[in-house]
Amino acid sequence: MDMIRQIKMEYDFSDVKWLKKDQILDSEYGKKRIRIWKDKQLLQWHVKWRDEISNKSGILLDRMIRTKAGDPFFISEKGWTSIHDEIEEQFPCQGREQEWGRLIGSILAYGLAQSDDCQRFKKQDQLTLDADKASIDELPFLDPMAKLVLERSYYEAKNRTRKADHLLDRIHQKRLPILLPFSSLIDAKQVVFTLFWICGDAHPVKGYEPIRHLLEEWYLKNGAVSTELLLDKTNEYFSLKGDQGLLLLTECLLPYELKTVFRDLSINETVAGTSKIMKSYFQSWETSRKLVLLISNWIEKEGEKAVAR
Repeated sequence: MDMIRQIKMEYDFSDVKWLKKDQILDSEYGKKRIRIWKDKQLLQWHVKWRDEISNKSGILLDRMIRTKAGDPFFISEKGWTSIHDEIEEQFPCQGREQEWGRLIGSILAYGLAQSDDCQRFKKQDQLTLDADKASIDELPFLDPMAKLVLERSYYEAKNRTRKADHLLDRIHQKRLPILLPFSSLIDAKQVVFTLFWICGDAHPVKGYEPIRHLLEEWYLKNGAVSTELLLDKTNEYFSLKGDQGLLLLTECLLPYELKTVFRDLSINETVAGTSKIMKSYFQSWETSRKLVLLISNWIEKEGEKAVAR
């Protein structure tokens, strides 16, 4: 059956047309996003996750719009299909740390509660850099200065990894939360001055890597003062002053950006591209370094000695 016709049947819609086929439609109730799922278990996880986080935090999420029968999805020719509100107006960051902290804290609390029950989602493999170090001489368009920078970064990255391992040895409770891989602050939309988070359809991961990326983007966009305030507000809903804060700090120490620059340089095809990649790398490296210091100092305010420097 034609998707538009089926949507009219499943929902109480009468005026529906595609704005982007099989992705975005327009209706008398506004724009809607279509998500087609190939994994029913993942879909059911997302339905429960959105409902739980929205109810616990009071923050709006792109929950599945229920069909006339009350179901969160229906079966179409393309797979299990869900419909969500499509919002375009961006939600601000600075000055709204309270809402952001409530969302992040609620996500962390629920994710940690799920940690023992949900064995399907695993932590990503440990970061290794030795093979990348050996390939420096094979990278195309790499001038001597860039090569020297990467060699020095490799040894600093090894030092950061050792600090992370040392810190991990001191942590008594190593349970990690199950989290969605937040892609960007751009997924924060606004409905009548209220935060509306677009959750996507990705597989969840175990560990703090999504929060690290979110904090790096936040720091780069909003600076240190706002980032500290965001941690304060998050801490009101989920304690980051103990073992969980140290686990976050451990994650922030891992030199993902070096792995990324090796990958990007290996597929780069121009001298100008090399310059652009290295510039982005310097910014990422500096941001992660400053974020580690900020989180370490923030934890130490309460007397806990993180010693990540």
